[in-house]
Amino acid sequence: MKSVLFVCVENACRSQLAEAITNTFHGYSLQASSAGSRPAKKVNPKAISSLLRIGIHIEPDEPKDVKIFKDNHFDYVVTMGCGDKCPYIPGAKMFDWQIPDPKLMSDDDFDAIRDLIDFKIQSELIPDA
Repeated sequence: MKSVLFVCVENACRSQLAEAITNTFHGYSLQASSAGSRPAKKVNPKAISSLLRIGIHIEPDEPKDVKIFKDNHFDYVVTMGCGDKCPYIPGAKMFDWQIPDPKLMSDDDFDAIRDLIDFKIQSELIPDA
């Protein structure tokens, strides 16, 4: 099974969505982790609610710093807006998804970002896994 690390700035929205969607709906071919380049203090409640609307329940653990994964091996690393703080993981295939941060968006727009992330997982990562 291939592994993927999703990284955004705060590990509070986009990367949390990507990790939960991957492990719940696509765990047959990918194992996901997530982190942030500047982690927030907590997962955004809108991310938790958005996932619940598609039947995914996550425990709102603390966002993780990407540095804790520096010695881990990943087949893929997907960055989403972490700028110059994006990690370099030797040997990993890198993807940079230009996905807006939904933290201040309406629920409908937040869900659209969630669905875009799922679409990109299915179209860019699953065929290669």
